[in-house]
Amino acid sequence: MVELSFYMLSGAVVFMLLFLFKSYSKGQLLLSWLVVIFIWVSYLAVLIRSGVLMNFGFPPRVPLFIVIPAIALIIVGVNSRYAQRFMTTTPLHVPILMQSFRVLVELLIYATYLKGVFPLRATFEGLNFDILVGISAVFVGVGVYRGLIKAQAVVIWNIASLGILLVTVYSFISTYYFMDFAEVGDSAKFVEFPYILLASVLLPAAIFLHAFSLKQTMVRSRNQG
Repeated sequence: MVELSFYMLSGAVVFMLLFLFKSYSKGQLLLSWLVVIFIWVSYLAVLIRSGVLMNFGFPPRVPLFIVIPAIALIIVGVNSRYAQRFMTTTPLHVPILMQSFRVLVELLIYATYLKGVFPLRATFEGLNFDILVGISAVFVGVGVYRGLIKAQAVVIWNIASLGILLVTVYSFISTYYFMDFAEVGDSAKFVEFPYILLASVLLPAAIFLHAFSLKQTMVRSRNQG
């Protein structure tokens, strides 16, 4: 059930982003997004099949081959000319509310810990406070929608949330690559499907929504100024 939940949640997040692009970009970015998904999934399949991610030595392979490339793509994407047009048509509260999916991610991480795959320190009982971001996203999003929360507060929330996400990433990296956790039981499954979807789909989706919201807020403020 845990394995199926990873596929279901990852699929739901991808469709959520597809809905975002289709609804507010008039389909202009939809084809590009589908191409990126196909290339990214193919890249992941090759990585996993090669076995390179099974090396838990230094440097950490998952950040090097998955997280960093994903961040690079996100930076290029949100700074593109087409994305900035898209940002002007997307309501400010939409990418914020979408971050609420992280509550489900945290519950799934905890269930995976109970299964013996993820470490305790990567859950909300350890160093992972990301569930607070998912919960707060609902209140911040509603506040923005009703005009109660202004641009500066949105920027602060996004930056603080990225900081919390960074601590979560650290909890995984430090455990798997510096504490020999991957040598115990089934924990090496972290770099196999479906568990790798946490680092390759769910994490990049959260980073993308933060980057999008930050850039969107700055673009709107600049246009209004």
